[in-house]
Amino acid sequence: MPTKNYLTLLVVDLILLMVSACDENTRDTYSYAGDVEPIFMQRDCKFCHTSDQNIHLDLTNHAGLMRGSDNGVVVVPGDADHSLLYLKVAMEQPPRGERMPLGRTPLTTTQIRIIEDWINTGAQNN
Repeated sequence: MPTKNYLTLLVVDLILLMVSACDENTRDTYSYAGDVEPIFMQRDCKFCHTSDQNIHLDLTNHAGLMRGSDNGVVVVPGDADHSLLYLKVAMEQPPRGERMPLGRTPLTTTQIRIIEDWINTGAQNN
């Protein structure tokens, strides 16, 4: 028969396990305007990636991003691993071109995770 101390430790372990499984940065849905665009604003991505610049990828709004670039689609909704946007901010050596933001400090792990989760949950503009 388990002792009271054993049961108390078991309950504490279960609570700690549940708390560690909860990631405060993980949600069911993300939006461009509410979650992703602020990252682009904080990191000055829009300084180069506007419809006015010659970079050919417009990050100033969801429609521009989803249009892609001269190289094609950069976001594959539901599939971050095949989305050039994610690969270029997450990988030190992306499959095409340079890591972004070019010549600046890479995005934080949290910022990268938000972009990855936004893409994987459908890249919505809600």
